[in-house]
Amino acid sequence: MMKKALQIAVLASLLTSFSAFAHHPAEDIIDEDTWEMIDQNMVDADSPHLDLDFTAM
Repeated sequence: MMKKALQIAVLASLLTSFSAFAHHPAEDIIDEDTWEMIDQNMVDADSPHLDLDFTAM
């Protein structure tokens, strides 16, 4: 019983973790000018999100 529960938990965690690596759905939809405006707003607000680095994912 416990082994089966562990297998289900591992399978569920594998299936849900793939969404973290998925292509962002808005990436190809939103205009480049909009992304630049968002970036500028983050700079103006001195957002801590500017320091995030996702290249190692």
